[in-house]
Amino acid sequence: MKQIVMLEALCNNERGWAKVMSHSGRVSLVQLEGFRFTEHVEIWQNGRHLESTPPKKSIRWAFLDEMTFGSVLALTTIKRGWRVMMSQRTDVTIGNVNSMAAAALFFRAIGRTRKAVCLVCDYFPPHQKLHVRIYRRISTFITRCLCKWSDEVWYVSPRIPTVQVNPRHFVIPLYINDENVPCLPRQEIGYIGMPSPDHALEILFDICRRHQIRLNLVGDSAYLKSIRHLAPPDTVFHGLVSDPAKIKEIFSRCFCGYAVYRNLGPHNYSYFGIPSKILNYFANNTPVITTNTADFTKHINPSGIGQVVEPQPDQIEKAILDLKARPADYYDAIQRFRKTWNEGVEQFHQERLAALLAEP
Repeated sequence: MKQIVMLEALCNNERGWAKVMSHSGRVSLVQLEGFRFTEHVEIWQNGRHLESTPPKKSIRWAFLDEMTFGSVLALTTIKRGWRVMMSQRTDVTIGNVNSMAAAALFFRAIGRTRKAVCLVCDYFPPHQKLHVRIYRRISTFITRCLCKWSDEVWYVSPRIPTVQVNPRHFVIPLYINDENVPCLPRQEIGYIGMPSPDHALEILFDICRRHQIRLNLVGDSAYLKSIRHLAPPDTVFHGLVSDPAKIKEIFSRCFCGYAVYRNLGPHNYSYFGIPSKILNYFANNTPVITTNTADFTKHINPSGIGQVVEPQPDQIEKAILDLKARPADYYDAIQRFRKTWNEGVEQFHQERLAALLAEP
């Protein structure tokens, strides 16, 4: 049986992705949660989750990792993946840039995997202060090198420019889960993310207060703490939540998922990425209100799965009230969209893995 290893973070529904790929071989998913380096290994085969290890945390070295352009996380990924890689001869190893792709290339160099695939999930434009521009240019150079040295590059948006150095680059559609949330009466609004001034939460606070709509905030940041006093008194601050069951419980009460961005141009990294929060909303059959930020946004209005607005209070308010008035229409549209979208996800992985696994 073919052996596939995923060296991944915890941000883009890696479990759903592992489930799809496990129809092509046995998948070992090694996840590292951010800079806490939480080790979590899952085994998938034939679309079924066979086993997993309990989470194991180590010391947080976020600042040192940033200063060394991901070297600490790369070494930690090698350490965490060593047991899996040494126990089998792997056919394909997939890793996020920069750190995890570097680890995948290391395992290829020592003969523990035949093919290394570089996954590019975002791009940070060289913008802002001089030291930030310098840092981002160096990081982009490293990304280009990793893409060039990999057997293939998969990337989440056609807008990401760094992948062009490898002629074998392919836009990967990310799998959307179905958490089987029923179309029950919903009266609340939900938000998932790391709040920043770009996310226009102050506008949402005002709308929720005036229309007496309860707001659920999943995530945390220093900025959120600084504006917490502006939120309506019945706002629920859930903090960081990664448990799908907990997220399902929250969004089973929400008629709307909020994903508004003020900065719509190419100086915003969201312009180049995939709005993972939106895929999370759809997994819970929750329509979205968003702005024309990422390339994925073009699917929303035509599919009837939410509304794309300008980041203006009147447009946001009108869209929220429309979603609240027609929940069944959006619910049915999400069901149809997810089915068609996931068929494309499955086709992509079948084609790419068939090509990679067939090659010497």
